[in-house]
Amino acid sequence: MAHTLSLAPFRGITNKHYRRALHTHIGGYDWYYAPFITGCGYPQIHPAKLDDLLPADDMQAITIPQIISNDAREIIALAKALHDAGYRHLNWNLGCPFRRITHKKRGSGLLPYPGDIAHILETVFQAEIFYTGTVKLSIKTRTGYYNPQEIRDCLPIFNAFPIDHLILHPRTGKQLYSGQADAAHFAHILEHANHPAVYNGDIHHRASFGKIFNHYPRQRSWMLGRGALINPFLAQELQGIHLPEEEKRTRLAAFHQSLWQHAQENIPGESRQTGWMKAVWHYLSGMFTESQNVFSTIKRAQTKAQYTAAAEQALQQPFALEAEISSHFHRLCQ
Repeated sequence: MAHTLSLAPFRGITNKHYRRALHTHIGGYDWYYAPFITGCGYPQIHPAKLDDLLPADDMQAITIPQIISNDAREIIALAKALHDAGYRHLNWNLGCPFRRITHKKRGSGLLPYPGDIAHILETVFQAEIFYTGTVKLSIKTRTGYYNPQEIRDCLPIFNAFPIDHLILHPRTGKQLYSGQADAAHFAHILEHANHPAVYNGDIHHRASFGKIFNHYPRQRSWMLGRGALINPFLAQELQGIHLPEEEKRTRLAAFHQSLWQHAQENIPGESRQTGWMKAVWHYLSGMFTESQNVFSTIKRAQTKAQYTAAAEQALQQPFALEAEISSHFHRLCQ
């Protein structure tokens, strides 16, 4: 049985241009989660909030929008706007760990309040668009904000509603991305959840995937995050597809060129254009040996010409071995 693989959302990086370029030039994903929308209000949604998702028929890859909110009215209003635009699925983010979100009781900051979550879900599923299944609702979450008991307290609430699936990143919000994702907490979800479960966390090469898969040999649905930003071919490799080096470089160059073209055409100012590409390379440099040197060269570029030269040089560097990818991945966690 084949694995089902999805790309995790990364605000500021995996916009529609990134997702389209990845799907067009590399692929391997069954669907792509768009970075979260927040503060969209109700009953009307400002059109700018939907820029990353429109037009829906131009997404090419199957895209699942995501919302961060602690207000059922926002969730319902966004679902209606997305449905009118052609979408049939909305993901509720209960996992974002960053303080600017959590201190407002959003993202993983809502997990210590199961009563609030229950009230939100009850209101959401009273709305016709959700209780009829016109738009499906899934949830992306963590083991808690402060401690793993929180997800155990929330799970009976999730089970009481027709949630499409549950994505678990086995860290607490307080951990951010430090330490190891504790895959053991996923076992509780598999045992007690009424909904299909998706595993997300610390998959960055075949060995790391194999270690987790050995714990859960029946699990078939996975979300790839930072490991996929480091190695855009990760999804293909986990499916057993290994491209010749020449083809890999050709595809990677085309992927990069699509991103760089987007930056030049859609982002005002050279410094902001190169700044977005540097955010991409913060991860992508780990695909090459001596990743810190690769990124340092990119980081020093200030103009388009300097960036182009640095990127061309970087793309010709030897590809990293799994141990080097692992080192880069864990540096990002610190």
